[in-house]
Amino acid sequence: MKNVSTLLNVALKISVLSGMSLSLFSAAVQAQADSGSDILVASVNYTAHENKDVGEFISLSKFQKITDTASYTNQPYFINLDKELAYTQSITLDDVTQMDTFIYNFETQTAKNLTKSVTSEYSPTPTPDGKGLSVIRVNALGKQELWYLQLDSGEARQNLLPAIEPVGYHVWDGTDKVLLFVLGEPHTLRLASVNKQTDQGRVLDTSIGPSLWPIPGTSLFSYSKQIDETNWQLRAVDTKTKKTKALVDMPTGSYYYAWSPQGYAVTAVDNKLYQWRYSETETGQWTEFADLSQQCSAGISRLSFSQQGNSLAMVCNRPAVQ
Repeated sequence: MKNVSTLLNVALKISVLSGMSLSLFSAAVQAQADSGSDILVASVNYTAHENKDVGEFISLSKFQKITDTASYTNQPYFINLDKELAYTQSITLDDVTQMDTFIYNFETQTAKNLTKSVTSEYSPTPTPDGKGLSVIRVNALGKQELWYLQLDSGEARQNLLPAIEPVGYHVWDGTDKVLLFVLGEPHTLRLASVNKQTDQGRVLDTSIGPSLWPIPGTSLFSYSKQIDETNWQLRAVDTKTKKTKALVDMPTGSYYYAWSPQGYAVTAVDNKLYQWRYSETETGQWTEFADLSQQCSAGISRLSFSQQGNSLAMVCNRPAVQ
Protein backbone atom coordinates (compact mmCIF):
# COMPACT_ATOMS: atom_id res chain seq x y z
CA MET A 1 0.00 0.00 0.00
CA LYS A 2 1.35 3.44 -0.93
CA ASN A 3 2.15 5.72 1.97
CA VAL A 4 -0.28 8.46 2.92
CA SER A 5 1.79 11.43 1.77
CA THR A 6 2.19 9.88 -1.68
CA LEU A 7 -1.59 9.53 -2.10
CA LEU A 8 -2.23 13.10 -0.99
CA ASN A 9 0.48 14.52 -3.21
CA VAL A 10 -0.74 12.53 -6.22
CA ALA A 11 -4.25 13.84 -5.65
CA LEU A 12 -3.01 17.41 -5.48
CA LYS A 13 -0.92 17.06 -8.66
CA ILE A 14 -3.88 15.58 -10.54
CA SER A 15 -6.12 18.51 -9.61
CA VAL A 16 -3.50 21.13 -10.46
CA LEU A 17 -2.21 19.64 -13.73
CA SER A 18 -5.65 18.88 -15.08
CA GLY A 19 -6.97 22.34 -14.27
CA MET A 20 -9.82 20.72 -12.38
CA SER A 21 -10.69 20.78 -8.68
CA LEU A 22 -11.02 17.07 -8.07
CA SER A 23 -12.02 15.75 -4.66
CA LEU A 24 -8.84 15.06 -2.73
CA PHE A 25 -9.93 11.75 -1.35
CA SER A 26 -11.54 10.62 -4.61
CA ALA A 27 -8.35 11.35 -6.54
CA ALA A 28 -6.25 9.61 -3.91
CA VAL A 29 -8.40 6.51 -4.09
CA GLN A 30 -8.18 6.47 -7.87
CA ALA A 31 -4.42 6.83 -7.62
CA GLN A 32 -4.26 3.84 -5.29
CA ALA A 33 -6.68 1.52 -7.10
CA ASP A 34 -9.95 1.64 -9.00
CA SER A 35 -11.27 -1.25 -6.96
CA GLY A 36 -14.19 0.45 -5.22
CA SER A 37 -15.19 0.36 -1.57
CA ASP A 38 -18.12 -0.61 0.64
CA ILE A 39 -19.53 0.60 3.94
CA LEU A 40 -19.67 -1.75 6.92
CA VAL A 41 -21.52 -0.89 10.14
CA ALA A 42 -20.79 -2.65 13.44
CA SER A 43 -22.27 -2.51 16.92
CA VAL A 44 -19.93 -0.99 19.51
CA ASN A 45 -19.50 -2.12 23.10
CA TYR A 46 -17.31 -0.68 25.86
CA THR A 47 -15.81 -2.73 28.71
CA ALA A 48 -13.37 -1.78 31.44
CA HIS A 49 -9.73 -2.33 30.40
CA GLU A 50 -7.17 -3.83 32.77
CA ASN A 51 -4.90 -0.90 31.94
CA LYS A 52 -6.52 2.16 33.53
CA ASP A 53 -4.61 4.43 31.14
CA VAL A 54 -6.56 2.88 28.26
CA GLY A 55 -9.89 3.39 30.02
CA GLU A 56 -12.56 1.28 28.35
CA PHE A 57 -11.85 -1.35 25.73
CA ILE A 58 -13.86 -1.07 22.51
CA SER A 59 -15.22 -4.25 20.93
CA LEU A 60 -17.23 -4.70 17.72
CA SER A 61 -19.97 -7.17 16.80
CA LYS A 62 -23.01 -7.63 14.55
CA PHE A 63 -21.33 -6.50 11.33
CA GLN A 64 -23.73 -5.28 8.66
CA LYS A 65 -22.73 -4.57 5.07
CA ILE A 66 -24.63 -1.43 4.04
CA THR A 67 -23.43 -1.31 0.43
CA ASP A 68 -22.28 -3.97 -2.00
CA THR A 69 -21.00 -2.42 -5.21
CA ALA A 70 -17.78 -2.10 -7.14
CA SER A 71 -18.37 1.66 -7.25
CA TYR A 72 -16.64 4.27 -5.12
CA THR A 73 -18.60 4.42 -1.83
CA ASN A 74 -17.34 6.58 1.01
CA GLN A 75 -17.77 9.34 3.60
CA PRO A 76 -20.50 7.85 5.84
CA TYR A 77 -22.21 10.07 8.43
CA PHE A 78 -25.01 9.06 10.83
CA ILE A 79 -28.03 11.38 10.64
CA ASN A 80 -31.61 11.68 11.88
CA LEU A 81 -30.87 10.47 15.44
CA ASP A 82 -28.83 7.54 14.07
CA LYS A 83 -31.83 6.20 12.16
CA GLU A 84 -30.14 6.82 8.82
CA LEU A 85 -26.69 6.97 7.27
CA ALA A 86 -25.69 9.50 4.62
CA TYR A 87 -22.83 8.64 2.28
CA THR A 88 -21.27 9.34 -1.12
CA GLN A 89 -21.48 6.86 -3.97
CA SER A 90 -20.41 7.02 -7.61
CA ILE A 91 -23.01 6.62 -10.33
CA THR A 92 -22.24 5.92 -14.00
CA LEU A 93 -24.75 6.83 -16.70
CA ASP A 94 -23.94 6.95 -20.40
CA ASP A 95 -20.26 6.42 -19.63
CA VAL A 96 -20.23 9.49 -17.36
CA THR A 97 -19.34 8.95 -13.69
CA GLN A 98 -20.30 11.34 -10.92
CA MET A 99 -20.86 11.27 -7.16
CA ASP A 100 -24.32 11.45 -5.58
CA THR A 101 -25.50 11.60 -1.97
CA PHE A 102 -27.28 8.48 -0.75
CA ILE A 103 -29.33 7.88 2.41
CA TYR A 104 -29.57 4.43 4.02
CA ASN A 105 -32.47 3.75 6.40
CA PHE A 106 -31.64 1.18 9.10
CA GLU A 107 -35.28 0.29 9.80
CA THR A 108 -36.24 -0.50 6.21
CA GLN A 109 -32.67 -1.55 5.26
CA THR A 110 -33.01 0.34 1.99
CA ALA A 111 -31.00 3.11 0.36
CA LYS A 112 -32.10 5.98 -1.87
CA ASN A 113 -30.26 8.41 -4.09
CA LEU A 114 -31.10 11.75 -2.47
CA THR A 115 -29.64 14.09 -5.05
CA LYS A 116 -29.77 12.49 -8.53
CA SER A 117 -27.99 15.60 -9.73
CA VAL A 118 -25.93 16.47 -12.78
CA THR A 119 -23.07 17.56 -10.50
CA SER A 120 -21.01 15.60 -7.97
CA GLU A 121 -21.39 15.91 -4.21
CA TYR A 122 -19.06 14.69 -1.46
CA SER A 123 -18.91 14.53 2.33
CA PRO A 124 -22.59 14.85 3.38
CA THR A 125 -22.75 16.38 6.88
CA PRO A 126 -25.83 17.31 8.96
CA THR A 127 -26.43 21.05 9.16
CA PRO A 128 -26.98 22.72 12.55
CA ASP A 129 -30.67 23.40 11.78
CA GLY A 130 -31.33 19.67 11.37
CA LYS A 131 -33.11 20.25 8.07
CA GLY A 132 -30.30 19.84 5.59
CA LEU A 133 -26.94 18.45 4.64
CA SER A 134 -23.85 20.46 3.86
CA VAL A 135 -21.85 18.90 1.03
CA ILE A 136 -18.84 19.61 -1.13
CA ARG A 137 -20.44 20.25 -4.52
CA VAL A 138 -18.53 20.36 -7.80
CA ASN A 139 -19.99 22.99 -10.13
CA ALA A 140 -19.95 23.11 -13.94
CA LEU A 141 -16.50 24.71 -13.91
CA GLY A 142 -15.08 21.96 -11.70
CA LYS A 143 -14.88 24.13 -8.58
CA GLN A 144 -15.42 22.47 -5.20
CA GLU A 145 -17.76 24.55 -3.06
CA LEU A 146 -19.63 24.12 0.24
CA TRP A 147 -23.37 23.91 -0.42
CA TYR A 148 -26.55 23.47 1.60
CA LEU A 149 -28.83 20.61 0.47
CA GLN A 150 -32.43 20.26 1.57
CA LEU A 151 -32.64 16.92 3.39
CA ASP A 152 -36.20 16.10 2.37
CA SER A 153 -35.72 16.76 -1.35
CA GLY A 154 -31.97 16.82 -2.02
CA GLU A 155 -32.32 20.24 -3.63
CA ALA A 156 -29.14 22.35 -3.65
CA ARG A 157 -30.31 25.56 -1.98
CA GLN A 158 -27.28 27.75 -1.33
CA ASN A 159 -23.54 28.14 -1.80
CA LEU A 160 -22.58 28.70 1.83
CA LEU A 161 -19.08 30.08 1.24
CA PRO A 162 -18.83 31.43 -2.31
CA ALA A 163 -15.44 33.07 -1.67
CA ILE A 164 -13.71 29.81 -0.69
CA GLU A 165 -12.70 26.98 -3.03
CA PRO A 166 -11.59 24.28 -3.53
CA VAL A 167 -13.07 22.95 -0.30
CA GLY A 168 -12.19 19.34 0.50
CA TYR A 169 -13.79 18.60 3.90
CA HIS A 170 -15.57 20.45 6.69
CA VAL A 171 -17.08 20.34 10.16
CA TRP A 172 -19.58 22.74 11.74
CA ASP A 173 -18.59 24.96 14.68
CA GLY A 174 -21.89 26.12 16.13
CA THR A 175 -24.63 27.45 13.88
CA ASP A 176 -22.70 29.74 11.56
CA LYS A 177 -18.99 28.86 11.55
CA VAL A 178 -17.29 26.09 9.63
CA LEU A 179 -13.84 24.57 10.02
CA LEU A 180 -12.51 23.70 6.57
CA PHE A 181 -9.90 21.62 4.80
CA VAL A 182 -9.03 23.76 1.76
CA LEU A 183 -7.11 22.06 -1.01
CA GLY A 184 -3.86 23.75 -2.02
CA GLU A 185 -0.12 23.65 -1.72
CA PRO A 186 -0.02 23.30 1.19
CA HIS A 187 -3.51 22.20 2.25
CA THR A 188 -4.85 24.62 4.86
CA LEU A 189 -7.10 24.48 7.92
CA ARG A 190 -9.42 27.49 7.81
CA LEU A 191 -12.21 28.89 9.96
CA ALA A 192 -14.95 30.79 8.14
CA SER A 193 -18.43 32.21 8.79
CA VAL A 194 -21.36 31.36 6.50
CA ASN A 195 -22.86 34.73 7.47
CA LYS A 196 -20.06 36.50 5.60
CA GLN A 197 -20.34 35.78 1.88
CA THR A 198 -16.93 37.31 1.14
CA ASP A 199 -15.14 35.47 3.95
CA GLN A 200 -12.09 33.57 2.67
CA GLY A 201 -11.47 32.05 6.08
CA ARG A 202 -8.71 32.47 8.62
CA VAL A 203 -5.82 30.02 8.19
CA LEU A 204 -5.16 28.17 11.45
CA ASP A 205 -2.66 25.54 10.25
CA THR A 206 -1.19 23.95 7.13
CA SER A 207 -0.33 20.50 5.72
CA ILE A 208 -3.42 18.97 7.27
CA GLY A 209 -5.28 15.73 6.59
CA PRO A 210 -8.89 15.10 5.53
CA SER A 211 -10.50 14.22 8.90
CA LEU A 212 -12.08 17.07 10.90
CA TRP A 213 -14.10 16.32 14.04
CA PRO A 214 -15.22 17.95 17.30
CA ILE A 215 -13.53 16.38 20.34
CA PRO A 216 -16.33 15.01 22.58
CA GLY A 217 -16.74 16.66 25.96
CA THR A 218 -14.62 19.68 24.99
CA SER A 219 -14.88 22.88 22.98
CA LEU A 220 -11.96 21.75 20.81
CA PHE A 221 -11.80 20.36 17.28
CA SER A 222 -9.25 17.87 15.96
CA TYR A 223 -7.39 17.34 12.71
CA SER A 224 -4.39 15.39 11.48
CA LYS A 225 -1.21 17.12 10.32
CA GLN A 226 1.55 15.75 8.12
CA ILE A 227 4.88 15.92 9.95
CA ASP A 228 7.10 14.26 7.32
CA GLU A 229 6.85 11.79 4.45
CA THR A 230 5.51 8.95 6.60
CA ASN A 231 4.30 10.43 9.90
CA TRP A 232 1.15 12.24 10.91
CA GLN A 233 0.10 13.87 14.17
CA LEU A 234 -3.33 14.22 15.74
CA ARG A 235 -3.80 17.83 16.79
CA ALA A 236 -6.45 20.03 18.43
CA VAL A 237 -7.56 23.57 17.67
CA ASP A 238 -9.50 26.01 19.85
CA THR A 239 -11.57 28.01 17.37
CA LYS A 240 -12.16 30.77 19.93
CA THR A 241 -8.50 31.45 20.75
CA LYS A 242 -7.28 30.18 17.33
CA LYS A 243 -4.55 28.22 19.12
CA THR A 244 -3.50 24.68 18.13
CA LYS A 245 -1.68 21.96 20.02
CA ALA A 246 -0.35 18.45 19.46
CA LEU A 247 -2.30 15.56 20.98
CA VAL A 248 -0.53 12.37 19.91
CA ASP A 249 1.35 10.92 16.94
CA MET A 250 -0.81 8.84 14.63
CA PRO A 251 0.13 5.18 14.08
CA THR A 252 2.34 4.86 11.02
CA GLY A 253 0.16 4.37 7.96
CA SER A 254 -2.91 6.21 9.27
CA TYR A 255 -4.42 9.66 8.98
CA TYR A 256 -8.17 8.97 8.96
CA TYR A 257 -9.82 8.75 12.37
CA ALA A 258 -13.10 9.38 14.19
CA TRP A 259 -14.21 10.06 17.77
CA SER A 260 -16.66 8.06 19.84
CA PRO A 261 -18.91 10.20 22.07
CA GLN A 262 -17.13 8.56 25.01
CA GLY A 263 -13.90 10.39 24.09
CA TYR A 264 -11.95 7.73 22.19
CA ALA A 265 -10.22 8.44 18.92
CA VAL A 266 -10.22 5.45 16.57
CA THR A 267 -8.02 4.97 13.52
CA ALA A 268 -7.16 2.17 11.11
CA VAL A 269 -3.89 0.77 9.81
CA ASP A 270 -4.66 -1.61 6.96
CA ASN A 271 -7.42 -3.79 8.49
CA LYS A 272 -6.61 -3.26 12.17
CA LEU A 273 -8.32 -0.71 14.41
CA TYR A 274 -6.64 1.27 17.20
CA GLN A 275 -8.07 3.41 19.98
CA TRP A 276 -6.68 6.34 21.96
CA ARG A 277 -8.30 8.13 24.89
CA TYR A 278 -8.25 11.90 25.00
CA SER A 279 -6.87 13.42 28.19
CA GLU A 280 -5.89 16.99 29.02
CA THR A 281 -3.03 15.80 31.23
CA GLU A 282 -1.75 12.53 29.72
CA THR A 283 -0.63 11.60 26.22
CA GLY A 284 -1.20 7.84 26.33
CA GLN A 285 -0.65 5.35 23.51
CA TRP A 286 -2.71 3.87 20.72
CA THR A 287 -4.05 0.41 21.57
CA GLU A 288 -5.10 -2.17 18.98
CA PHE A 289 -8.62 -3.44 19.67
CA ALA A 290 -9.82 -5.16 16.48
CA ASP A 291 -8.44 -7.15 13.57
CA LEU A 292 -10.94 -7.05 10.70
CA SER A 293 -8.96 -9.13 8.23
CA GLN A 294 -12.06 -11.20 7.48
CA GLN A 295 -14.48 -8.28 7.19
CA CYS A 296 -12.19 -5.76 5.42
CA SER A 297 -9.39 -7.77 3.84
CA ALA A 298 -8.10 -4.90 1.66
CA GLY A 299 -8.01 -2.35 4.48
CA ILE A 300 -10.12 0.33 6.15
CA SER A 301 -10.08 4.05 5.40
CA ARG A 302 -12.71 6.48 6.68
CA LEU A 303 -14.58 5.96 9.99
CA SER A 304 -17.67 7.51 11.58
CA PHE A 305 -19.38 6.90 14.94
CA SER A 306 -23.10 7.20 15.56
CA GLN A 307 -24.25 10.03 17.82
CA GLN A 308 -24.86 7.59 20.68
CA GLY A 309 -21.55 5.83 20.10
CA ASN A 310 -23.12 2.38 19.82
CA SER A 311 -22.41 1.98 16.09
CA LEU A 312 -19.35 2.48 13.93
CA ALA A 313 -19.41 2.91 10.15
CA MET A 314 -16.27 1.88 8.29
CA VAL A 315 -15.23 2.20 4.66
CA CYS A 316 -13.78 -1.13 3.54
CA ASN A 317 -11.60 -1.07 0.45
CA ARG A 318 -12.33 -3.75 -2.11
CA PRO A 319 -9.46 -5.99 -3.21
CA ALA A 320 -7.95 -4.82 -6.48
CA VAL A 321 -9.19 -6.72 -9.50
CA GLN A 322 -6.38 -8.90 -10.86
